[in-house]
Amino acid sequence: MMETPIRSGIGWIDALFDLCVRVLIWLAALFGVSYNEINIWIFCVIWPIFTVILIGLVVWQWISIRKMKRELN
Repeated sequence: MMETPIRSGIGWIDALFDLCVRVLIWLAALFGVSYNEINIWIFCVIWPIFTVILIGLVVWQWISIRKMKRELN
């Protein structure tokens, strides 16, 4: 198992962190970019866009539910 220099002292957290780092390294190799670039793409571009889309869906469903409730009354 690849060891990262960061250790929390909590076994399952360290194992999960190591797994995440390995997945990022694998994705970087798969897409032909560096570890830093894949980090930027995932956490500064893709994740925020996904979050905004999910918030939009929640608001849209909330409006739809309110509209349906009014129609039932």
